[in-house]
Amino acid sequence: MMFVSPRHQRRGVARQLLAHVEAHARSEGTPALSAEASLTARPFFERAGFTVEAEQHPVKAGVELTNYKMRKELS
Repeated sequence: MMFVSPRHQRRGVARQLLAHVEAHARSEGTPALSAEASLTARPFFERAGFTVEAEQHPVKAGVELTNYKMRKELS
């Protein structure tokens, strides 16, 4: 999970965190990264090179949500 405080959004914090995770994953030979992104997070992950594999509709506390199973190949 990745969240950035609203006071610190739009400053590249999430981008830097994801870049660090990706660099570490590459150094460990991890073939891909995955995320389950919310409607609002999807554009961020798409800009970072992730693609949508599936739209999902989990139910939390009786409420159906929409999120996206996303993946980025690292090889």
